[in-house]
Amino acid sequence: MAIRKYWVGLDTGFSATAVCLIDEHGEILFEGMRDTNAGQVKDILRRFGVESVELITIEAGVGTHMVRELREYGLPVQVVEVRKASKFLAIRRQKTDANDARGLAELGRLGRSLGAGVFVKTLDCQNIRSQLNVRKNLVQQRIKIDALVQSIVRLHGGTLSTRVGIGKLASGIEDQLPRLQGDGLDVDAEVRPLVEIAESLRFHIAGMDKRFKELTNDHPVCSVLMTVPGVGPITALSFFSAIGDPFRFDRNRDVGPYLGLTPSVHQSGVLSRPGRISRFGNKLTRTHLVSAATVLLCSTKRESALQIWGLELSRKVGLSKARVAVARKMAVIMLGMWKSGSTFDPGHT
Repeated sequence: MAIRKYWVGLDTGFSATAVCLIDEHGEILFEGMRDTNAGQVKDILRRFGVESVELITIEAGVGTHMVRELREYGLPVQVVEVRKASKFLAIRRQKTDANDARGLAELGRLGRSLGAGVFVKTLDCQNIRSQLNVRKNLVQQRIKIDALVQSIVRLHGGTLSTRVGIGKLASGIEDQLPRLQGDGLDVDAEVRPLVEIAESLRFHIAGMDKRFKELTNDHPVCSVLMTVPGVGPITALSFFSAIGDPFRFDRNRDVGPYLGLTPSVHQSGVLSRPGRISRFGNKLTRTHLVSAATVLLCSTKRESALQIWGLELSRKVGLSKARVAVARKMAVIMLGMWKSGSTFDPGHT
């Protein structure tokens, strides 16, 4: 007697997960809600035979920890990109957790050729990305508070430089105190608390940067990536944690589209035109690479073939487009270096 195969869809939430099992004909074998816990999902699968599971499909995001645990049990798990999965799930009129779980099971059964799979990074890479995102948000908050303090000073006819060094904003405000107090502004109530928050953020950001530097200096991959001019600890860690495994790219140039650094194509009938970069993939790493390319083109004194190529391109198409092109080429070079373990060669692009 042939073993009845089945496919599983998991629509995960922070506390509860909708589970759906279907067979090769799309017939529902099980539907229900469970805690977001891999053990509870495995208990359901045991009733139908764990060896009969063809594929478990789950959306990227909340259930990443479940993916690791289910894979540790030896179960076949596919993580699908949210944008691609949402288009498939939108076929159903009613958006419910149960319908989404069934849709994910169907996606696993019918759509393996869609290329919707997402690479699940190691816990080490995910921790690095979490820290990078924390730093990004701290910097954004510091910039907002700096701008607010600066606007208050300007409102009273003063000038204030929002330099990033620890203590710089506080010392700048002290220089403006006579003007602010002369206009009747309550500095202690309206300005000092903002300055204290901004200085605290500067302190935390500087501490994170120091830890990032220490980490990359001893890191076997990031220390090699930093031999590329313009690439510092943050860009190296960002690239390392975004890629995870360099050998999942058969061709080095595939890393450009993966990070959204290649032009999108708009095609209809006989018309075909390139658009702006696709901006798919990780925005944070893409931003870090473009920043590194800008440093290479505008600040780096060490000459290299990559820099010369980028400067020539900037004269033709402008700095804005050239730095994106350099960021794309930089990503390709860094991936090749990672695979080979070699340091940056200034004579090659």
